[in-house]
Amino acid sequence: MNPRIKSVNAANDYQLLLGFTNGEHGLYNCKPLLDFGVFKELSDINYFKQVAVTDGTVTWPNEQDICPDTLYLDSKKMDEIEVIWYQLIDEINSDKACSSEKALVFHFAWKLKESYKDRINLDFEKTCFISENEEKFSDGTFLDLYAVLDDKKIGFEFKFPKSTEDQKKTRIKIINDIKRLCWLKIKGKIDKGYFLCMTDTMPYINKGEKEDAVDFETYQGSIYTAGGFFPVYEKLSIEKIAVPKEIVFYWNGIRLMKMKYKPMKEGRYYPWLTPIII
Repeated sequence: MNPRIKSVNAANDYQLLLGFTNGEHGLYNCKPLLDFGVFKELSDINYFKQVAVTDGTVTWPNEQDICPDTLYLDSKKMDEIEVIWYQLIDEINSDKACSSEKALVFHFAWKLKESYKDRINLDFEKTCFISENEEKFSDGTFLDLYAVLDDKKIGFEFKFPKSTEDQKKTRIKIINDIKRLCWLKIKGKIDKGYFLCMTDTMPYINKGEKEDAVDFETYQGSIYTAGGFFPVYEKLSIEKIAVPKEIVFYWNGIRLMKMKYKPMKEGRYYPWLTPIII
């Protein structure tokens, strides 16, 4: 028998953060259900968030439920750090203030410490990107957040692109952050790396017409193929780094409207990237 549901949290993007009885965590997308029968009522986000655990599965007040086997088999399995990221994004898109990238890093670090307590040690802006011959990696020497969890070394890079920023440079910086995590893992400086990103503007999600640095793609569905190389750009991203596994840019909190992606809600609402794990 497949594991049953132990805990559930509803996210703003009609997704369920699930905790299973075997200790695993999963993310289940309910959006495909919203056009069908009794599930149409779930399109009211306030009602959707009334989800609860009953007899090992998820239920809503008006007797909607989902088979626990479906929830387990069709959910995207996540580690605890991914769960913490989704919980933080849900808080930010509800009412938590987050005005800058540094604030995003701080909020995430706070939640890590809350979750792991004495098991984790954190270091902000740790100097990591200097090679054995003292050559600096392009785009700076600091890692946004460094953690030692139990005996594992974990590196985190963050981006929070704003509409006021130079989009070309920011696209390059996004890919460069992922390259930097790959470089740290190759050098044995971290055991695992996470790239975490949200944005208040859509050009990083919609491809559009770009005239420069066109290979630095961050758009919905962009893929960097395992065995290939990340793009390079003069001065800003000069290192030639191999892609260690397939990397896919999947943005959440968006909907397709007239061939372009738009935020799911008007007002202050931040689409976010599924964590890229190295």
